[in-house]
Amino acid sequence: MENVYKILFLTGLVYTTVTTLLGTVFDVFNIGGDIDLDGDLPWFSIFKPITIVSFITVFDGVGLIGISLELNQVLTFCIAVVTAFIASYSINKFIVIPLYKAQNISTPTNEDLIGIKAAVISTIYEDGFGTISYSFKGNRYTSPAKHLKGKAIKKGEEVQIREIRKKIFYVIPSDKTSETKNSIDIRI
Repeated sequence: MENVYKILFLTGLVYTTVTTLLGTVFDVFNIGGDIDLDGDLPWFSIFKPITIVSFITVFDGVGLIGISLELNQVLTFCIAVVTAFIASYSINKFIVIPLYKAQNISTPTNEDLIGIKAAVISTIYEDGFGTISYSFKGNRYTSPAKHLKGKAIKKGEEVQIREIRKKIFYVIPSDKTSETKNSIDIRI
């Protein structure tokens, strides 16, 4: 049984190393994707990489401790399985799920940003770009901006976001906000 625990330890070590390296490579080359099955299959969330690694780590760690204390192998196995399930469930419920929810609610969509007020923090030049700063749900963001009709806007002026195209925010001075929100075209 000791060999099983050692093999699982090596498997966890290799798995952690490979996922860390691949995660770094994917971040460098901006490769990514997400499959959200949590809403359809509630039990599927236990198969996330962090829960798998935590299960393997706790299982083999408790198993090796039980062997070093010369406990009965069946008792050691049962304690290791139960402890690993409790640890991976707790990590998933109290760390992974809250972080995932926090990530999803703090990121604004383009539709959320249309119509909000912002401040010009670097001058928007005629037919050119500048930078705006805006606040959303208590978080402050900055973005490249351009006047909707290509005019200049001085640093420090208040503007309203009217369109977002290709991650460029098109703004107008806030005293011209009487236009209707429905006539705005959003292109990502």
